[in-house]
Amino acid sequence: MKILWLTGLLKESLHMTTQLEMTNALRKKGHIVTLLMTRKVGEKKLENEEIIYLPTIYFRVISVVVFSFFTFFYLPIKIRKKKIDVIIIDETTVWLPFALTLKLLNIPLILDVRTLPIDKNTIKSLLYHIALTLSRYAVDGITTITPELEDCLRKTYNLQNKKIGIWTSGVNVHKFINPPVLVNENIISPSNSQTLSLMYHGTYSSTRGIENLVISIGELDASFRINVLVYFIGFSPKIKSKILKLGENIGVKEQIKFIPRVPYEEIPSYISRVDIGVYPLPPENKWWWVSAPLKTLEYLAAGKPIIVTDIPFHRRIFNNGECGVLIETNTPNDIAKAITRLYKNKEKLVEFGKKGREIVEKYHTWDHEALNLERFLDKIVGCNRK
Repeated sequence: MKILWLTGLLKESLHMTTQLEMTNALRKKGHIVTLLMTRKVGEKKLENEEIIYLPTIYFRVISVVVFSFFTFFYLPIKIRKKKIDVIIIDETTVWLPFALTLKLLNIPLILDVRTLPIDKNTIKSLLYHIALTLSRYAVDGITTITPELEDCLRKTYNLQNKKIGIWTSGVNVHKFINPPVLVNENIISPSNSQTLSLMYHGTYSSTRGIENLVISIGELDASFRINVLVYFIGFSPKIKSKILKLGENIGVKEQIKFIPRVPYEEIPSYISRVDIGVYPLPPENKWWWVSAPLKTLEYLAAGKPIIVTDIPFHRRIFNNGECGVLIETNTPNDIAKAITRLYKNKEKLVEFGKKGREIVEKYHTWDHEALNLERFLDKIVGCNRK
């Protein structure tokens, strides 16, 4: 199958996205996948038959409009030569109305929707709502990330009769097994029988439970609190200062450690140095309720137990085996109880980590998710050819 994937991402951002892993997995299955991406105006164009670059002005919403404008006029001409079987449109970076000229080519269109808009008042959210409203008529199918998001989209945008497929987050397990040794291993103190180290890696936002994680350290029993360390990767100096101030106010500043932003390919090495991965998302937040956090799978792929909150994606993981602690809320008290349980049962950490990796290898590899997407695309392309 020849697949064209429209994603307005810059090429330097591709390594951080699911698109790269998914397209590689589809190519392993014999499919020909071409990515349509952006490059900054004036940036050197790389020669690559698997990637088409269109110029854009990279500035928030403007980049979406500029990229979509070029898509509208340029793409129908370009892809006539490629004999594409199906086109996937990335909802977050391509404004759907500008892609409608592709309908003239009689090629099935798939809208890929991975998120919900966080702020209903932004222009980006408005474009999202327009795209999903138009999707009732403009696309042949939709792919999304979880059954919960599928249900939300059907109800909110009256998509009850639309074909919707699910391919969720995946992970390349091989990247997390025996990763390269860090040049400076002393950044993370080695664990021993008395200590417990936790890690949160990723971006900061007020809806990720990070402050509650810090406060939870202060709620640990004084007899072992000093032995629990929390490492954060990738925070800006401003956020680092904010978190340290919070830690100082509750008397746990010395237990809060920061690692500067590092290349993504080094993340497995850092995870391998800690005991536990933690992702204390607020389960009452609708955006997280319908999501499938990639970070959770990365901890598990590295063989680390996890402390995560009870969103449906996490619940499905734990339904396949005990691989850490699943907590009902992300309150500091619940997080502290989970940390205490694992601290007092350190002999089970290896067992939990092994089970977590088994779950990922069986249910959450990119090859597994590529099969889900492949089956859905076969269905759409087959219906279009009848």
